[in-house]
Amino acid sequence: MILNEKFIKLHTGRNIKIVDSCVSTFDEIGKYDVIIAQSQEKGVGRGDHTFASPRGGLYIVMRLMGVYIDPHTLTPAVGLALHDTIYTMLGLKTDLKWVNDIFFNGKKAAGILCKCPRKAEYLVGIGINYATDKKEFEKAGLSDVAISLDAPESRASAFVTGLINQIRRASIATFDNEKYSKFCINVGKMVEFDYSGTRVRGFAEKVDADGSLIVRIGNATVAVDAGEVSIIRAAE
Repeated sequence: MILNEKFIKLHTGRNIKIVDSCVSTFDEIGKYDVIIAQSQEKGVGRGDHTFASPRGGLYIVMRLMGVYIDPHTLTPAVGLALHDTIYTMLGLKTDLKWVNDIFFNGKKAAGILCKCPRKAEYLVGIGINYATDKKEFEKAGLSDVAISLDAPESRASAFVTGLINQIRRASIATFDNEKYSKFCINVGKMVEFDYSGTRVRGFAEKVDADGSLIVRIGNATVAVDAGEVSIIRAAE
């Protein structure tokens, strides 16, 4: 896949570095505004998880600066921005899995990880299975959970450009929780999550304006603002 660095810089106004491969884009970004890699040796996931990063994907870390950015809604706002960019640039309909995944045809196609290394500085990491060969998922044992967008490589530079600009706008805009809820596959489902050290189940009602997932448990509601939330299948 060929990425046109000059084109992306021109149409984003950002200081960008493109590499063929690296250990991790979080380690590689340095003083750049955006780092884009086509593969990673040790992609970083949430918690102690890794993110499989074979060739064919797009692995991006973008630096955002400003006290105006709301850290509580940043991850879902970026998710919505990615969802919208995939639709407008590639014509593909995807779903959002709270709080940091993009699903395509029932499987994970992209993940998001936001870090705050210092006050008013945010690093937004995005891993996208853009044009990944399905054999890569087979080798990693991920065929049941991961999927490629199978997007045209000729559109990659325009896609990345659109995504960078969309994320910049989303980071300073009011988070559209109603739109997020509309495309969130957790909403309207029974879910399971850890609450005060106990594994509990409840009905996910919506994503709130602060980015939390509102879950009804009996007559009470709980605002889940972090952690893994699993969707309970009907047979479970």
